[in-house]
Amino acid sequence: MTRALAVGLGLLCITCTVPDIEELEAERPSACDADHPCQVRVLLSYDGFRPGCVTLRLADAEASSRTLELPVDPPVLEGKGTREVGFIRKAGWSHTVVVTASAREHSCAGLEVATATARVDVPDKGSAEVSLDLGARDEDGDGYVSATSGGTDCDDHSASIAPGLEERCDFLDNNCDSRVDPAPVCAGVDWRTTPPLSGVALRDVAPHARGRAWFVSDNSDVLAYVSREADGGFDVRRFSDCKGEWSTAWARPSDGRVFVGSWQGRLATRTTVVGQPCTLTPFDGAGAAIQDLVGFEGDGGTTLYAVSESGDILRWDYPADPVRVAHVDADLRSIHGLDPRTLIAVGTARSEEPVAYHANPDGGTWLREPLPQTSAGQYALQSVHVVSPGLAYASGDQGLLLEREGGTWSTKPPYPIYVDGGVAPDILDVVSFGRGSVLGRLDTDDIVRFDGTQWLDFRFGTQGFTSLEALSPDEVWSVAVDGTGFYWGP
Repeated sequence: MTRALAVGLGLLCITCTVPDIEELEAERPSACDADHPCQVRVLLSYDGFRPGCVTLRLADAEASSRTLELPVDPPVLEGKGTREVGFIRKAGWSHTVVVTASAREHSCAGLEVATATARVDVPDKGSAEVSLDLGARDEDGDGYVSATSGGTDCDDHSASIAPGLEERCDFLDNNCDSRVDPAPVCAGVDWRTTPPLSGVALRDVAPHARGRAWFVSDNSDVLAYVSREADGGFDVRRFSDCKGEWSTAWARPSDGRVFVGSWQGRLATRTTVVGQPCTLTPFDGAGAAIQDLVGFEGDGGTTLYAVSESGDILRWDYPADPVRVAHVDADLRSIHGLDPRTLIAVGTARSEEPVAYHANPDGGTWLREPLPQTSAGQYALQSVHVVSPGLAYASGDQGLLLEREGGTWSTKPPYPIYVDGGVAPDILDVVSFGRGSVLGRLDTDDIVRFDGTQWLDFRFGTQGFTSLEALSPDEVWSVAVDGTGFYWGP
């Protein structure tokens, strides 16, 4: 939690040389500065949302017609935050002032979603303090408050859904108008393939920006940087200086630098620039395969987390060396989160049952989460994708699909069995941006979609899909063992 003095619009006691209080009131409604200290300090607290606009309303308790409105700079941080403002009682007002704080979602034209009011007695000397708490729920952090707590967001579990958003071809009602993918938003959206890389078995894809991604190989030391061109084709830039059988990758959004892990427990990184070398880290994974990577940029730095088949959870504060931060008794297959606080890792326990762990807020041992009972043969969770702090999906053996809402996992309809006497295919990857947009990669070489109720076809494959990734719901990437990349988008 931080406390900051609001600046601009004269809300704070700032250094000023205005000699006259009447002139100061005309210039700065709060009438506070270093020469005229605030008589009342108002501490505003925000919890559960980041307001788009905040106003402080002052009214004389003995004459309601005497009012004044002061704009307040909202906090720049998500979740809990504070902002301190102050004012001087206007000339002619009584000593009791009613103070009301009002917060709107998204902007000053948005809906009022939280208010708080208090009465304060203004002293002739010194200062008084009053605290006002503003609370609303914006779980997905998109600036719109959940409709269940007085806002206009029809789906507060997805940052891809909110009033006023542009409709996209992504199987979601992006703008809350009860229409999914209205014409013509899906015109021209289709699967496209990149030129195959000869002799290269692609293992993972790491998108970092619109139309830009890395392909990594586990058989030929090849990393390939792929970008969409203006004519709709693809430019493929091939690198062979990162020696290793690479199993997984994550690319930094700001500049495309790729970070890779290998089946032998090695880690490396390189830029998109030809001529700049690949850098191998000195980390020794004791031969345990690095099976997934996820990273975050913030505060001028880059932090990655990785999981291994031996149950290690690694933290890599680049450019420092990676370190082990936790160990669990499981074969960890996947890790994902929106930030380090929302990380979830999944895999299979030594007792051959699915497991999920979440990051411990105090930095200690990762905590195992209770999972619903699974069917025989569903030994492992293979993939996890966090949509928002309150919504995540995990997929696994024999069609297993789990949904995590509000910290509790539940079983969703599994991918169906189509052959009499057979079993459902394993769902090896899952990507989601909302309840109507859950994509899965099957071990039958197909990509399918769960719309919240039923499973639907999305892409049948013959090349051997090995990965499924996306940065946004309207742009999906996959790669195959024959060296071909696949792109679905506009």
